[in-house]
Amino acid sequence: MPCWAPGCLAWPGFAATGPDALRVLFCADAAYAEPGNGAARSMATLMEWLAAAGHSCHAVTTGRFELPNQSIRAQHDQFGAIRIPGPRATARYRRAGVDVVAVETLHPNAATPDPAGGAPFRAALAQAVAACPDLVLAYGGDPLVHAALGQARRQGARTVFTLHAWGYEDRRWFTHADRVLAASPFLARAYRARIGLQADGIPPLLDWSVTEAPAEARGFVTFVNPSLHKGAALFARLADMLGRRRPDIPMLIVQSGQDASALAAIPGLDLARYPQILVSPCLPQPRDVFALARILLVPSLFEEPFGRIAAEAMIAGVPPLVSDRGALPGTVGDGGIVLPVPAWMDAGTRRIPDEAELEHWFDAVVALWDDQAHYAAAAGRARAAASRLYAEADLHARYLDAFTGPCPPLFPGR
Repeated sequence: MPCWAPGCLAWPGFAATGPDALRVLFCADAAYAEPGNGAARSMATLMEWLAAAGHSCHAVTTGRFELPNQSIRAQHDQFGAIRIPGPRATARYRRAGVDVVAVETLHPNAATPDPAGGAPFRAALAQAVAACPDLVLAYGGDPLVHAALGQARRQGARTVFTLHAWGYEDRRWFTHADRVLAASPFLARAYRARIGLQADGIPPLLDWSVTEAPAEARGFVTFVNPSLHKGAALFARLADMLGRRRPDIPMLIVQSGQDASALAAIPGLDLARYPQILVSPCLPQPRDVFALARILLVPSLFEEPFGRIAAEAMIAGVPPLVSDRGALPGTVGDGGIVLPVPAWMDAGTRRIPDEAELEHWFDAVVALWDDQAHYAAAAGRARAAASRLYAEADLHARYLDAFTGPCPPLFPGR
């Protein structure tokens, strides 16, 4: 069996490509394609589309997962990866045409430094960059990733840094980037206003084939990722209102990035007394969520950079009810129902709102549930908005322009 470990890196190299094909490398301090990580899923979808289009694609990532039940060893079992045992496992596997190398390291915010884990990740990145990619995609703040971007750029590669979150308000994050892609026009405008960055606001490429779902079994008001910044406290009050006043409406909490224990930690409510509120583990594909969801709740309390789950709901024809925070109104356009949240609620709020503050959320859910004509119209608007905003062919063209077209200055006039 081929070896994949420091000192024995059987780097396969980029496959032979045609005259218009690109040699593409993606690197990040996060696990590749983790179901609970929206940015990871977005980049995996992008890489797998590039591979299907005939480009030679590789990914070098760490094995840092957000979900506790995921690991490099689990990837070995799932994808048949080559695994090198030891204190820092390394796996190599091929998924949907993309060759992936994952190196186990400690989280960069861990209390104990991890030089032993950093060395194999640095070696894997160095091997990949030495193979001379044409295009390097990256996200996150890991210094090894940014050093790899710098080396690739010096070798003549185009480097593209992708923004999926807040926290990059220092211009030095973009030192080695030829182009920056923000996950939404809202996020691009915000970074332009804050630091003068000229990023391209392009929505993530969404895979319709894993998102569209049958409608026959849809029977839940669904809330995904029950964390505080995603609106767990607001959901807790709304679920209590529905549980008491409309026990005929079942609710489903899908754990993703955060388990349902966050709801139990919110004082003043006991949702366990409502048998119609069910909890699901993280589901592997969006279609698994939307095969069950009749209505999707996205009551985020922070400035959402995009709101991927709301866009996916529209593709599936599931009406999303979203808060008015961040990019969410623009993400759904006229394909969702935008509802205000109490101004005092923020990303760390554990205090639950009063019922009077959420009557409009309650009324919106009940109207969709009870009025079939109203629901059908909302579902049709959702699907139409998705076709307009997230058509795969349109986004393919926009990404190809970013990867091959001119690179305007990131900070004009600097």
